[in-house]
Formats: sequence, C-alpha cells, structure tokens
Amino acid sequence: MKCHKWITVIVLGILIGMPGTLFSRSPIDSLVLQRLFNYSRNFTPNGVEGHTTNVYIKSNFNVWRRNPTLWLVPTMYSIADGKRYLISESYNKLKFNDINDYKTKRQVSYSTIRHNRKALPTIVEYITPNIYDVCLYGDHILSPFNYYNRHYYRYNILPSINNRVIIEFKPCLPDNTQLVKGHAYVDIMTGRVHKAIFKGEFDMITFRTETTQGDEGIRSLLPKECKTNAIFYFMGNKIFSTLEAYYDCPANLPDSINDIFSLEIMDSIRPVPLTNQERYILQEYAEQHKPVTIQEEDTVEKKFNFAKDVLQDAIGDNLITSIRYRTDRAYLKISPILNPQYISYSSSNGISYKIKLGAEYYFNSHRYFEFRPRLGYNFKYKRPYFTLPLYFNYNPKRNGQVQVAYGNGNRIGNTYITDDIRHEQGDSVDLSDDLHLFDDDYLTVSNNVKAFDWLEITSGFTYHYRKAYRPRELMKYGKQQAFKSFAPMLSVKLSPWRKGPTLTVDYERGLNGILNSELDYERWEFDGSIKYDFYPLRKFNAKLGFGFYSRKKDSYFVDYLHFRDDKLPEGWDDDWTGNFQLLESRWYNESSYYARANISYESPFIIMSWFPLIGHFFEKERFYLSALSLEHTRPYYEIGYGFTTRLLSIGIFASFLRTEYQDFGCKFTFELFRRW
Repeated sequence: MKCHKWITVIVLGILIGMPGTLFSRSPIDSLVLQRLFNYSRNFTPNGVEGHTTNVYIKSNFNVWRRNPTLWLVPTMYSIADGKRYLISESYNKLKFNDINDYKTKRQVSYSTIRHNRKALPTIVEYITPNIYDVCLYGDHILSPFNYYNRHYYRYNILPSINNRVIIEFKPCLPDNTQLVKGHAYVDIMTGRVHKAIFKGEFDMITFRTETTQGDEGIRSLLPKECKTNAIFYFMGNKIFSTLEAYYDCPANLPDSINDIFSLEIMDSIRPVPLTNQERYILQEYAEQHKPVTIQEEDTVEKKFNFAKDVLQDAIGDNLITSIRYRTDRAYLKISPILNPQYISYSSSNGISYKIKLGAEYYFNSHRYFEFRPRLGYNFKYKRPYFTLPLYFNYNPKRNGQVQVAYGNGNRIGNTYITDDIRHEQGDSVDLSDDLHLFDDDYLTVSNNVKAFDWLEITSGFTYHYRKAYRPRELMKYGKQQAFKSFAPMLSVKLSPWRKGPTLTVDYERGLNGILNSELDYERWEFDGSIKYDFYPLRKFNAKLGFGFYSRKKDSYFVDYLHFRDDKLPEGWDDDWTGNFQLLESRWYNESSYYARANISYESPFIIMSWFPLIGHFFEKERFYLSALSLEHTRPYYEIGYGFTTRLLSIGIFASFLRTEYQDFGCKFTFELFRRW
C-alpha cells in the first residue's frame, strides 16, 4: 500500500507538479481549476432549502492591551474593563433557506462576559464562510474559489495524496483588503474543496480561518468544522480571539428551548471537550455568580456604586450600543446616541447628524404596526429635521399597508411674494435674502397595495402648512405669512420586467377650500430607475425622470417628489437617486419643470485599489454622472469620483453649466464600525 501511495504521488508530480511558470498553463491545471469553479453549479441554489443543523460555537477573548478608547467601540464596551480572558459558548439551531440565507436560533449559552453580552460579534461571520460564493462573508472579501473572481488571484497547484491536490492562491499585486491568500486541499476528479486555510485583513480585524467542508452532496457546500484566529487593532488596543464552530452536532434540543443561560446544560451537550484553562475559568465564574437565595439576599447588603451602576451600566452602555427590546408581540430598537456613522458632510449642506428609531407591534404575522422615526440636525441651517412614519401592514404578501407620516421638510421658497413686494415698493427696497423662505410641516396619509406582481398602486392625500421664516417682515409689507394646501395623490409603479427598470408615474392635485387649503395646482412626475448587480461586487445604477406643473396659480410652491434637496441623506446607496451634490438649494423650487438623469458605477477595483500600499484599504470605488435641465438656465452637469474605506466614504464632485465650470466640492460620511 505504501508503494502504491508513493507511485500515486510520483505520477501526480509528473502531471501537475511542474514549476509554477509551466503548470500554470498546463491543461491539467486548467482542468482542476475548471472543476473547482464549477463544483457548486452541480447543486441548485435552493437545494439546501429547509436544511437544519445544530451548531456549537465557542469564543475566547484575550485582551492583550486596552485603553480608554475601547469604551468607544460598539459591542466592545462589555470587555473594556475587568477580566482580560473571557469565554463565550452557545448551542444554536440553523435553518437554511439557501446558502446565503439562514436563520440562527440560540438555544443555550454561557459566557463570562458581563451581562452575557455579545463582544465583537462581527467576527462570528468568519466561522461561516461560503467558499463557493462570490463573497466569502456577506458582501465582502472575494472568494478565490469562485469563477468570477479568478482574475484577482494567482493560483499554484501542488501534488498531494488520495487523488487530491493543493491549490495555493494569493492576490494579484497589489494586495487589497477584499482579497485573501492561502491554500486548499481539492479533489482532483470533482473539484470539491475538502479543507481550506486562508488569511486576510478587513475592517481592523486580521484573521486566519481554517474550514473543513461537509463530506458529500449539499453538505459539501457548507462547513463541517471551522476555526478562526482573529486579532483586533484599534488605537493601541489589541485583542486576540479564537472562534470554533462545529456543525451537525448530535444533540437535538426541543424548539421550545430558547436562549437559556446555563453551564449545566452546556456541559451535557458540548460536542468537544474544553481545555483545562477554559474549564477552570468557567467554573470560577460560575462559583462567583451563583444565584442568591432569598435568605442570602436578606442578609447581604447591596452596595450602590454610582460609577458602575449609573455611569457605566445605565448611561455609558446606551450611548454607544443600540437599545433592543423584544417580546412575543413587540420589538423596539434605538440607535446608539454616540455613533460616527450618523455624521455626514457635504459642500452644499454642511454637517448633519441623524439618528434612527424603530418599533413594531404584531397582532399576527399578517397584521402589524411599524413605527420608523428618523431624526436629525443640520448644523449649517441650524434646525432639526424629523420624519415620523407609522405603517399598518395588513397584507405583507401584496405589500398592503396604510401609512401616516408627519414631518418637517426643507425650507421652501415662494419667490412670487418677494417679486410682488419689489413691484409695489420698487427694486431699491432692502429685503432679507431669506424673506421668501417658508418652514414646511406636512402630513401624508396613503394606502399602498401590489395589485399584481408588476403593478403597485399608492393613493391618498398630503397636507402642507407652510409658515414664513420671517413672518414679521412679511407682515410689515402686508403679505400673507402662512399657506395651507390639501392635495389628493396617486402613484402607479410598474415593473413588468424581472431584471428591467421600474417605472413610476406620480400625480398630485391641489384643491381649494378643503381644510382651509388655498393652493390650486396640478403636478405630474415620471420616473424610471434600474439597479443592476453583476459579478464581482459591481453595480450599475441609472435613474431618468422628468416632472412639470400642468396647472398653477400665482401663489404656489414648487415642490417635487423625485427632485428635492435632502438635508439628511440616507447614505451612498441612495445618493444616485437624484440628490445632486453641488446644486444650490433654490434651484429645486424655482422651475415649473425638470428633466434629470443620474448614473453611477461601483466596483471594488477601479483606480486607487491598484496602487501599492494605499490600495490595500480601498473597499469600493464609484463614478458618478448627473445631468439636469431646468427652466431659465442652461443644462447642468455633475461628475464625481468616490471611494469607501474602513474609516470614511469620500466623494469629490465638479459641476458645469453646459461646458462652463461652476463649482467643486466634496462629501464624506463615517464608515467606522458600520458592521459592528
């Protein structure tokens, strides 16, 4: 048998064990890589649907160095002081809809982390790699085992035994945070990965992962065992973590068991033994945190510690950590108060800060309320902004919902009033530059339903109360200080193509006399948009649209639905939808018509990603092109380039009137800890 194995090794060495420069072009090498890339195609994407497995996860945290800045890191608050060596265990049930879509139910857990909180939860994904997908983890880190990523890696094949080869892979120069290097043991006949070891660095975490895949069939697409060593660096803090995951564990717990904190139960179902150090730490923690009996509670004097009980546990935790509360029927989430991700800057709107809240209440799975407030403050305009939408979902399958939304929009201009004053008083009259501006409070009530898979209809009404920003000055000239409007509206959304554009028609008609309304107008808007994702991690977005007022009186406010200046933008994924970066605010409300186009292209590797050293940190890059036509002005254009790193998303833009250069500006949003 030994002779037979050596003969196999020699034969494989002759066939594929050539020097890298030779075998990289050999037919054998190409065949093995082709089988590797095609292996997952033998299984349908939903072939894993309904598959359930038990997973045991163990995490060790060794705090090598820490300083006060660790308190500012989301999810690291619980290990910013106290013990330096911490252990967390959990026994979970995973149910798959497909390879990338699964739900995790934690049934039993035990942890020495304060309050049983999750620490560094972002590294949990590193023990569930999807090696055959475009991305190893969610939407980042390109897999070397996927066909579409082959141009970003260099491969070297070495002989092994038992009809297996070793495939070494490393990024094409220069290195990038979206790529990994390592090697894998691959079946030469089928291309199946038996075991893979790779290492990389992403989002301030340096990691090394070793995964062993399942034995056969659909299980071979999923990990069987996975171990990851990770090191987290941040402003002098250094934390080493080891995570282990074991799938298909034999102990089946009833579904009624849900998130029980018990070392006793964990000892009975743990599939692998603990090390002596781990067992000692867990037992020591269990002894120190024994449940207090009623008799003991009466004899033990509780000491109040203001620094710990108030500043640390009550206030500090909620400043940097999301507040979540869930019951069988209700769910509440409040964003952390101190979070750099909620700060953004643009040349046109200055610095903004925003915060999100969310609440849900379920009568059943088909009837439930949603409340999604969005609050913020713009420092340039020195005013708060808010939107308070309440949804009642009555038919989720058909997107049937009633929405009631109250908010304060951007200040809006009515130039008719200032023009009338100058006509009466003469052009030499001294008027404030912002005399024409009005604060805008609005209430919208609508019903939405998807009549067919390709047709969605929204109908309702909107009510505006617009009050002058400088009412006393208007009163001095005898002008009206407030306007009210009531307008029924109708929106029809068409998506007849599966991967084609979405077309939308919006109509709004202002009526006099209803709820003291006094603005008579009629507005139409037509919009077409498409989002196209193609491998690997590239996106093309395009949006075309135009709108006009087919009816208006002298005293009217130009207020479009798809062409507006948002002082609290949602983020990069929404900017291309029509939020011009350098356009002056007044232009949004001065034209009786508009026609605009917005195009963007995104990819992890365009320009800067290929530069040595600095290219390592570029996660995504983007190009922008926007065009606009308005009344009484030449065509307006914007071009831009942007990129995303672990710290910031930055965009640089230039604007033109036809071919004449107008302005230059930038925009940035914080990305630090966005996945944490």
